[in-house]
Amino acid sequence: MKVISFNINSVRARIHQVEAIKKKHDPDVIGLQETKVHDDEYPHETIEALGYTSIIHGQKGHYGVSLLSKKKPSKSGKGFKKDNEESQKRFVWGEYKTKKNSLIVLNGFFPQGEERNHPTKFPYKRQF
Repeated sequence: MKVISFNINSVRARIHQVEAIKKKHDPDVIGLQETKVHDDEYPHETIEALGYTSIIHGQKGHYGVSLLSKKKPSKSGKGFKKDNEESQKRFVWGEYKTKKNSLIVLNGFFPQGEERNHPTKFPYKRQF
């Protein structure tokens, strides 16, 4: 199984890059970070036309992740247990059946954290 991770920095503005990845590498799974689109505006039809299904966890303008796969996952999830509506959308996962077992693919957009003394960013990174 071929898995590729890519920080797309806006899936709608750079869908051509997903097309190029598919053409050059033909991966089974693509993890996208910084999709920068709310779930209800995600380009499902375009992604499906490329032969992929999507697990999405997005928000408008920043952050957001999606996991594209040729096979539909047997299980999937997004976010963390403590997340709420205001939480940054940074994590999705999918479980895929293989010939002998299964493979769990995690896709995250990890916070930078700045320096240890930063009052908000480093504590958020540690919590993440």
